[in-house]
Formats: sequence, structure tokens, C-alpha cells
Amino acid sequence: MGRRLRIPAPWLKWGGWCFLISIFMSGFFFRFAPSTLSGGMQQELSLTAASLGVVASMHFWVYTLMQLPAGVFVDSVGMRNGGLVGGVITTIGAFLFGMASNGFILLCGSALLGLGLSAIFVSLMSYNATWFSSEHHSLVMSITMLLAALGSVIAQTPTAYLLSWFSWREVILSFGGGTLLATACLFVFCKDNSAPKQVYDSKGEATAYPVLCGKQYVLRNRQVWLLFFCVAATNGTLYAFLGLWAVPLLTDGFGMQPAQASYYATIALIVYGVGSLFWGWIAGRIGMKKPIIVVTAMLSATAWALMAFSGWQPGWMAMALFLLLGLAGGPVGVIFAATKESVPLDNVGFSTALVNMGAFLTAALVQSGFGIILDIVSAVEPNTAPSLQSYQIALILPLAISGFGVIASLLLREQSTND
Repeated sequence: MGRRLRIPAPWLKWGGWCFLISIFMSGFFFRFAPSTLSGGMQQELSLTAASLGVVASMHFWVYTLMQLPAGVFVDSVGMRNGGLVGGVITTIGAFLFGMASNGFILLCGSALLGLGLSAIFVSLMSYNATWFSSEHHSLVMSITMLLAALGSVIAQTPTAYLLSWFSWREVILSFGGGTLLATACLFVFCKDNSAPKQVYDSKGEATAYPVLCGKQYVLRNRQVWLLFFCVAATNGTLYAFLGLWAVPLLTDGFGMQPAQASYYATIALIVYGVGSLFWGWIAGRIGMKKPIIVVTAMLSATAWALMAFSGWQPGWMAMALFLLLGLAGGPVGVIFAATKESVPLDNVGFSTALVNMGAFLTAALVQSGFGIILDIVSAVEPNTAPSLQSYQIALILPLAISGFGVIASLLLREQSTND
């Protein structure tokens, strides 16, 4: 009676990580679910292709713009409080999204999802760095991205089958409830530090001046900006396409059923998750990261070019293209590791957030731009679904971005490993 509940340290370590990962996985689900749910959303809320693109991209816009502020916020309040605030906002966004009666409320829900998950991402990255030793950090990061990819896989074929029994609203609200439960558990299990905090002297040596100088150094760092464009080309285009336009392309362009079309996106996301482990292992074996980044940038450009200009069809040709896209997006962990090697240790968090912005800024631009292009080129045939040719014209947008990624990857310098 009156004694404080003490949770063993291993329970805290793995409990906090599991619940942060659970919310992070739900974030990837919400990020990719519009692709599978687009048919019901468009029909019920009378959304055009451009409107749907804006709604889906709002998540990426807010997530992108809040990366750096979220880093400052989590550093200020701690990763536990940052995770709790992020989880609550994500839950509110999911419920608002699932109960939306019009496109504006849908847009607000998407924005809140991006806002909450920006804090979750930073909290989880800080948690990994705090609770896991440097020799295990790369493996933990790879597992983190693999599990995140599982959330996006659930948003494809499994969700397409759920739509046979439930409405798109019920699916979203159910995952929102799961996010709320994980956030409640986070309150109990998550702890800010695995060791006592470092104590600074009273003279205030950690003043704002060196912090600002460090940020300016990152912003002037050529290598960081090249990595920004590399992750934009491989992951940003992948997130935009699989998160919204992949299933509509297959259903409108080839007359496939949504559940059947979602198989292709599901396979691409599985390859993306497994590829994150594969490329990390290869980079560790050869001791270099630039070759991995160059090869995957070229794979991405090749896949987009074939998808935009070749006469591909559903079946093995389409599957090969989706496999290439998933494989090309896998080295995101390698890119983050290369970012870490490009800056002093004190600036790793800021530089990682900056590079991560490249993926989500690109995803927002491509999702919105794709829808606008579809509406423009399909205007000659009003009240009909866009044709395959219309989609292929829109695919030139991610192709152009992937071309810039190839150039950026070739200009990278191989860094020495700091680990």
C-alpha cells in the first residue's frame, strides 16, 4: 500500500520501444491506406483526382514541415512526452479522418496525422539512440524500418480484403483505436533515459551560439543536401506512388479489382522492408555506402522510365516493375547512416531530420502534382476514369525526380565510418 510501482528496466526498454513502434507502424498504415481506400473515399465524398491528391499529400506536407520543429520539441520535453503528445494528436487525426463528412474535414484529419507522426518519428529515433548501444544501433534501425514497412503492407492487400466486410471509415477508426491504446501503454512503459542525464555546469557552456553554428554547418554541408536528393528520388517517389496512385493506376488503367491491384503494391512494400535489411547488410559487408546509393538510384530511375514509356501489362512485367521500385527504396537506413558520417555527432539529429524531409517533401509534391496532371490530361474525357496513357504522362513526374537522384548519388563522397 502506498508503494510506487517499479517496472523492471528490460520491460521499460522493450515495452517503450514496442509501443513507439506500434504507433510508428500505424503511421505508415495511415500514410499508405489512401491508395486502397481511395475508391470509397472518392465516391462517398465526391472527390476529384486533384482533391484526393491534396488530401493524401497534406499528411506529407505537415510531416515534412514539422520535422525540424518536432526535433526541437522532443529535445525540450523528452522523448516520452514527445511520444505521448504525438500519439494523442495522431489518434485525434485518425478519428477526424474516419468521421469526415466532407473533403475539408478529411484534409484536417490528414494534417493532424502528419503532425502527430512527426513527433513520433523523432521520439522513436531518439529512443533507439538512447536505449541501444552503438554496435546494435544499425540493426535496430533496420528492424525499425522493416516493421514500419509492415504497417504499409497492412494498408494494401489486407485492407483491401477488410473492405469486403467493413467500410473505409470503420477501417480507419479501428486503427485509430489501436493507436490510442498504444499511446496509453506508452504512458506506463516509456522512459526518457536508460542512464542518468549528463549534468552541465552552471556556467552555461551549452549556449545557443554553438547550437546555431552547428545548424548552419549542416545547412552548408554539400554531402547532406546530396543525400537529401537521393532519399527524395528513391523513397519520396515510392511513398507518393504506393501511398495513393498505384492501385488507381492498375484499376483505372487495366480494369483490375482493388484487391487484385493491391497485391502489386503489397509485394513492393514487402521488398522495401526486407530490402532495408538487405542493403544494410551489403553496406556493412563491403564497408561502403555510396555504391549502394548509386545502384538503387539507378534502379529507381529505370523502373519509372519503364513504367512511363514501355508497354507493360499486369502479370510478371508489372510485378517486376513494382519489385524494382520496392528494392530501390530499401537503402533508406544506409542513407541515414551516410548522413551520420557526414556531420559531427552533435548535429546528427538535425541533419537526419533534414535528409528525412527530402522523402516526405517529394511525396507531398508528387502526390499533389500527379493528381493535377491526371485532371489536366483527362479533361478531354469528362466523367470517365483516367486512362493508362494519362497515368503514364503523370509518371514522368517521379521519373524526372529520380533522374536528379541519380546525379546526386554520383556526386556523393564516400565517408569514413564513425561507428
